[in-house]
Amino acid sequence: MILSIAQAQIDDAARENLFGAWSELLVGDRPRGLVDCYLLEADGTVQIAAIWESAELHEQAVRGDEGHPGLRVFAACGVDPTHTVFTVVGRLR
Repeated sequence: MILSIAQAQIDDAARENLFGAWSELLVGDRPRGLVDCYLLEADGTVQIAAIWESAELHEQAVRGDEGHPGLRVFAACGVDPTHTVFTVVGRLR
């Protein structure tokens, strides 16, 4: 599994657009391999953390037409986020 985190500082003007783009994401089609996705906020920083079945499916989403949900949401409000990909080496349920 892969954890992918896109994050950026968001000002008040971009915040409304970002949350609108997130709402649209909730009703749209999801990329193949996306297990779960979270919208997180703290101290003006917004993160979109996504769990993927595999690195291959994550890369297909980044390169493909469906797009990576986190990157799509930030792009919709004109923000260029950082994007970090982690390999999940342990999980507690």
